[in-house]
Amino acid sequence: MSKKFLLSVVVILCFSSAGLAGIGQVQCFSIGAVNLAARSGGPGSAQSLKIAIVGQKQKLRKSYCGTVAMQKEVGILGQYASVGGRGGISVVVQNATIRGRQGQLAPKGLVVGRGLTAQRQTLNISLGQRTVKNGGIGGAKGAQGFVGGQTQKIVTPHTTSTQSQCVGAVQYSNVSGGPRSNIEVGGTLDIKMRQGQIIR
Repeated sequence: MSKKFLLSVVVILCFSSAGLAGIGQVQCFSIGAVNLAARSGGPGSAQSLKIAIVGQKQKLRKSYCGTVAMQKEVGILGQYASVGGRGGISVVVQNATIRGRQGQLAPKGLVVGRGLTAQRQTLNISLGQRTVKNGGIGGAKGAQGFVGGQTQKIVTPHTTSTQSQCVGAVQYSNVSGGPRSNIEVGGTLDIKMRQGQIIR
């Protein structure tokens, strides 16, 4: 259903006449990240940090007919892993996939604001983390999180349409132990957000 909606917006953008065109906007982003910290054998330590920031905004104004369309999405992903000890193996593996998409459509015609007004946005977060300490003396810890949000707004002489959504997600694990301890912690976190509205 999402693909059909986005395709229709693209078609309108390409084929609407300049004088009577409606407003159609689409934007999306994708983040894929893997973070690893590992040590084995003699005394040692390792740390790894990753930060990804995304922000995009679209705004279109037709002053002659009093129509404004705006959409914005922002987010920040952080990953941190740390291992240390003597002997044995310590490992932290983190992976993250973030995808956001927005699309909106305002009607065309001489009487702008009368017709179909539609908005749709999705935000999907998938986080995975594995922390292992096997033998030796030491430990491992990892943390990762994402905070982001999306906003859409269409204003015409006859209609005001607004929607927004935001999310925050964090994973944390910490393992430590003596020479004969074997410890493993694993976890996944999946969030799928979607909203849309149609005004006729």
